[in-house]
Amino acid sequence: MKHTATFLVVAVCILAGCAPLSMTDMHVTGTPKPQYFDAGEHVAALGLIAPASLQQFAPLFSNALITALEEAHPPIRALSFQESGNLVNDRDLAADYGDLVSGFVHSGILERERLRRIGAALGSRYVLLPGVAEFDQTVIDRFETIGLKVFRARVTTLRFWLQLWDTKTGHNLWEATGEVTVVSQLLRVKETVPLDAIAQSLWLRMIQDDLLGGHTNPQIFFRN
Repeated sequence: MKHTATFLVVAVCILAGCAPLSMTDMHVTGTPKPQYFDAGEHVAALGLIAPASLQQFAPLFSNALITALEEAHPPIRALSFQESGNLVNDRDLAADYGDLVSGFVHSGILERERLRRIGAALGSRYVLLPGVAEFDQTVIDRFETIGLKVFRARVTTLRFWLQLWDTKTGHNLWEATGEVTVVSQLLRVKETVPLDAIAQSLWLRMIQDDLLGGHTNPQIFFRN
């Protein structure tokens, strides 16, 4: 029943002859905006934390995060994980980074001393730690009568989480989780909304609405 209203809106538009579209429904929740975070300061993105089954999507979701940071108001300058990883390796801190991440997976905490060394190597007071909790895509048929399929849609669901850490104090300053469901009609292959566009929209909503205290539209229609 969760997506009934979404299906009805898209289906009515199809039957009425509207241009192809997709509907996005987003929900974001997070801790209060950090009091002393300066969006103008340099920020570095750490590697995306993902289940083994979703590791293949890490570069795509990570790149979408960097794009979202650039599109925020005000924009946040951030090192991508590719750049951060190279700097960490240049400073012979790969083992420290591996221990930092594995420790987080077990405890939910970035160990202060390793985080401080990583932050110094990156030249960043703050680091963003992103993660993906769920990614699912299904194709659903609706309004089928006597074998005639009136409406076929792809339903894409993404759930992300994002944390902001202070590398000097070792404090978790802010965290948020976000979920997006995109229903896109499948009349032609070109009408599918790209996964990176979906991910970027969700990251931007989390950053703009929660971290920066701005506002974005909770429901977005993509024109294909």
